Amino acid sequence: MLPPPPAPPRLRVLWVRVGGCLPLNSGGVIYSYHLLMYLMQHCHVHALELRRLGEEGPVNTVPYAHALECVTIQRLAEYSPRHFFQFIGPILRNLFTSREPFVQALYHSREFHQRVRERVLSGQFDLVIVDGLLAASAFAGWEQERRVPVILLQHNVEATVWSRMARLQRNPFTWLFYHEMARRMRRCEPELCRLFDGVMTNSGPDADYHRDTYRLPHVLGSVVPGTNPCASAPPPAVLQQEAAPCIAFVGAMNWPPNVDAAIWFIQKVLPLLRQTLPAVRFRVIGRDPPPAFYRLAAAIPGIEITGTVPVVLPLLRECAVQVVPLRAGSGLRHKILESMAAGVPVVSTTLGAEGLFLRDEHEILLADGAPALSAALVRLLQDSALRQTIAENAFARINAEFLWDHSGAKLLRLCSTLLPPNG
Repeated sequence: MLPPPPAPPRLRVLWVRVGGCLPLNSGGVIYSYHLLMYLMQHCHVHALELRRLGEEGPVNTVPYAHALECVTIQRLAEYSPRHFFQFIGPILRNLFTSREPFVQALYHSREFHQRVRERVLSGQFDLVIVDGLLAASAFAGWEQERRVPVILLQHNVEATVWSRMARLQRNPFTWLFYHEMARRMRRCEPELCRLFDGVMTNSGPDADYHRDTYRLPHVLGSVVPGTNPCASAPPPAVLQQEAAPCIAFVGAMNWPPNVDAAIWFIQKVLPLLRQTLPAVRFRVIGRDPPPAFYRLAAAIPGIEITGTVPVVLPLLRECAVQVVPLRAGSGLRHKILESMAAGVPVVSTTLGAEGLFLRDEHEILLADGAPALSAALVRLLQDSALRQTIAENAFARINAEFLWDHSGAKLLRLCSTLLPPNG
C-alpha cells in the first residue's frame, strides 16, 4: 500500500499589532483574539506585539499564537478620557509641532519598526497581517523590499470616529483636539492604507468608505466579527416581568464613544424612561470608567458601574435588555453580538447597529434620539413576550451568520486572493 501523500505545508503568518490580546476586555481585543484562534487551526501564527512597559497579560506564551515576540516601550497610560489630564502636555506638543495624529505618535518605537522590518524580510513567513492602524507606520518607506503580501486589518474608519466625537464636544479645547485629530486622520489614514497590498475592514460600510471616499483600489472586503452562542434560551430576567428591570450597557469605558453614549443615556434618556418606569435600573459593564463618570452615576439612584470584570456574561444575563445608545464611532459593535448570543434583546441607535444589517422589530429595536429610544425601551420592558421573540430571533441569526468560525473562514478566504496558487 502506498503511503498517503504528504500534507501541504501550513501557511506561515506573521501577525503584527500594538498591544496584547489578553485580557478580553474590549471589542477590538476580542475580535483579534478569536481571529487568531481560528488561524492557529490552519496556519502557523507568529505574533509580534508592541506593548507598554508593565502592560497586563502574558509576555512569553499566549493561547492565540504558536510563537510570541514582544517589544516594550515606556509610555504614558493608554489614552482614554480617564487619563486625559496626563496627556495635556503631549497633546499640546503634538498640536503645534507635528502633522501626525496624536494617537499614532504615541506608539512610535524605533526598535519595534526595526523588528517588524527584520521579520517581514526574513523569508520565514508567507503572509503578514497588520492588526489595526496603530502598527501601520512601521511599514512606511520600504514597501519595495517586501517579498510577501502584507494586509492591513482595519477595525474602524478612524477619521470617522474622531469626526463624530468632535461634533459632540462642548468644551472648546476638546472640540479643537478632536476636530484637528479628525482632519489629520482624513489625510493620514488613506496614506497608511496605501502602504499595504490589501486592506480588510470589519464591516461592509467601512469597506465601502475605504473604496469610495479614500479611493483605495485594493480593499479586499470585510470580516464581520462573530461570537459564540452561550445560552440555549433567554435568561429569566428576559422572560419574567420584573418590577425593577435592569438595562445593561456593555463597552470598554476608556473609549470616548462609549463614555459619551453612557453619559448621554443617563442625562437625556433615563429621565424620560423613569417617567413611565420609575424603578428601572441601569448597569454599565466595562473597564476603566473615568472618575467624572463615577461622580455622575453616584448622584443618581439605580445606576451601577461594574468597572473591570473577569466575565461579562453573568452580569449581562441578569438584565432584561441591553441598550446601545452610541452617537459616535465606526466599525461593528461586538456588544450587540454578545448580547444576541446571550439571549438578551437589544435596543440601539441606528449608528450603534451600523453594518450588522439586523432587521428592526425582528432581531433588534432601532431608535434615534432620546424620546424614541426611551419609547422603544418602555415598549420592550413592558412586554415580556416581545423580549422573548426578539431574543430568539437574534439568537437564530447569530447561529446562521455570526459565528467566529464564519469570521475566520472569511479572513482566510480574503487573504488567499493575494497568495500564489500553492500558498
